[in-house]
Amino acid sequence: MQKNMPKQIYLYGGGGHGKVVLDIIRAACGDEAVAGIFDDDPAKRDMQFYGSRIIGPIDAFHSAIGQMIIAIGSNTIRRDKAKRYEKRVEGYATLTHPSAMVSPSAIIGPGTVVMPGCQVNADARIGQHCIINTGAVVEHDCIISDYTHIAPGTVLTGMVKVGSLTLIGANSTVVPGKSIGNNCLIAAGSVVTTDIPDHAVARGNPARV
Repeated sequence: MQKNMPKQIYLYGGGGHGKVVLDIIRAACGDEAVAGIFDDDPAKRDMQFYGSRIIGPIDAFHSAIGQMIIAIGSNTIRRDKAKRYEKRVEGYATLTHPSAMVSPSAIIGPGTVVMPGCQVNADARIGQHCIINTGAVVEHDCIISDYTHIAPGTVLTGMVKVGSLTLIGANSTVVPGKSIGNNCLIAAGSVVTTDIPDHAVARGNPARV
């Protein structure tokens, strides 16, 4: 079992991203760690999902809720659900797949998931409810704000700053010391060589707004 992890974790979200997060819970915490799954689709209630039971929507569940992970890919929906239910849960767990390499000096916020094969290096700071997706590299002294998604294979070289609610697409690279604003979309395969302002869409090599 991963150090300092709760014995059981509730999952919110019965979709494709939820399957991946379930795998991480089981790999990091053991097969019995999944307490149950919440999903808003009434048709899914009491269904088996990837070996675990879907309880139903949180609003129909009146008991105290333990620690939870929100397994929703959309940054804005993940943020909204996290804020809505923060008083209903004991807290949000932080998950790191056993194959990920995380520096002891890195800080990772609650609700964040670090997926298989990732590297998070010295003095990196990752906020709450982020997705550091499969094989991503977060180099030394990077700062990633809340509700951000770093997609598979992306490389953030040293001292990169990423604003909240931003999605950096798969296999992108951000060169050292650059800043990407809040609520941005960086298209897959882009190479970011300049700062990107808030609310921008950028793509290409070099990436242009």
